Amino acid sequence: MKIPSPPSRTILGIVLLLLALPVGAQEPPPEPARFLLEKITVLGPKAAAANIVRSETLLREGQSYTEDELRQAVARIHRLPFVLDASFALQKGSQRGAFELVIETHPARWFFFDHWARAYRLDEPLAINPEGSETFSSRESSTFSLGGLIGARKFVGNSGVVFAALDSEETLQVGFTQYDLFHRGVVASAGYSRGLCCETEVLPIGLDPTFAGWSFDDSQRFSLNLTVPLGGRQSIQVAVSDRAGEAGVRREVLASPADRFRDSNLVNGDLSYRRAEAKWVYNTSDDPVLPTRGVTLSAGLEASRFSGRDLERFRFSPDLFEFVPAPPFDSEQVVAAFSGVRHWSITPRQTVSGHGRLSVGRSRVENLLLEDRFVPSLTLNSYGGSAGVLHSLTLRRARGRGNFTDLRLESGAEYGMERTWPDVGPSPLERFSASVGLVFRNQWGRVRASLTYLDLGKVFR
Repeated sequence: MKIPSPPSRTILGIVLLLLALPVGAQEPPPEPARFLLEKITVLGPKAAAANIVRSETLLREGQSYTEDELRQAVARIHRLPFVLDASFALQKGSQRGAFELVIETHPARWFFFDHWARAYRLDEPLAINPEGSETFSSRESSTFSLGGLIGARKFVGNSGVVFAALDSEETLQVGFTQYDLFHRGVVASAGYSRGLCCETEVLPIGLDPTFAGWSFDDSQRFSLNLTVPLGGRQSIQVAVSDRAGEAGVRREVLASPADRFRDSNLVNGDLSYRRAEAKWVYNTSDDPVLPTRGVTLSAGLEASRFSGRDLERFRFSPDLFEFVPAPPFDSEQVVAAFSGVRHWSITPRQTVSGHGRLSVGRSRVENLLLEDRFVPSLTLNSYGGSAGVLHSLTLRRARGRGNFTDLRLESGAEYGMERTWPDVGPSPLERFSASVGLVFRNQWGRVRASLTYLDLGKVFR
């Protein structure tokens, strides 16, 4: 047998090495460790709340899970509105290889509040407060508003929650949420609210291309929500709402002060605003109020319809002051929308969040009051998009027994644009805002104070 020369042996070695590499590359990565859960124990809340926490984990006794799946379960618990904090630990079970999952939660109090104070500096005077609520202002280009709610919740049955609240905007709110429907982790809720005066809906330009705010003097709102889990991170969410009441005044938001008594104001009559939404949601965020890490993605369809009946047009001039009948206003829109939020924990005390939204839709509008005439019918395509960034700094964080507090400084900026095709009214409508504020939270509720610069209309033109 002829012995290969040294170069031949080198080439042969390289060939054998190359042949061996694919074999090694095909070896599957090691499986993550799995833990057999013999028992799931929830510490902290009372029986009904503990049942809700247990069901929200989507874990089942007698099945095995990875550590990542256990962390996802705790993240879902964090997102419950009545849970402030949660942690888990694995303890040895009654037999070898089995474990008891112990989840410790810090529930919120039965009484809750959510208050805010917002100051706005506007690029130009607007015909309406940016929040659409009660405003205290010394100048039209600067506004300051206060609001919030106080309420109480009570756990009923095995996994139900009923709540009632007094709201500065909607006066009265009541609702009921049922968790773990059909023992599948399905969540269903129903709500009712009553507003007595001066609540304003600023419609998207697909529904009212003039970018107007419609005021409800007296209204009622019903809502239904359904969440169906699809796994650890995903769910399908469906929401419908119906609001109806007496009409106040319709004003174009960007109308100049000189035009506000003659710019297509409509008054009196009855208004109806119906909305429905169905979307897929992917959520790994760690907190519904003050998130520090994770991502939330959603994609779905939104449908809405707005109508006004028995409306009157307000006419004003030095020699004339009268109300004349106006034709009924109808608009409807269907939108496909995608949105995303990502949170990065850059240090133990700092978080940076980025968010964005894209939408495309089609709408139909009847009897739109455009300048001094009614347009019988319009069919529009609508497009929208927004992007923003938020930085938050934790100034104080306490997790002692009976001393749960968070104090955060938040600052951010956002740019957005809406457009109809063909262009009607102020389309394309741009929006830019920059804000800074403080957020305080404890086991009773939350308080926010913020200062915002807002530019609406033609931002970069």
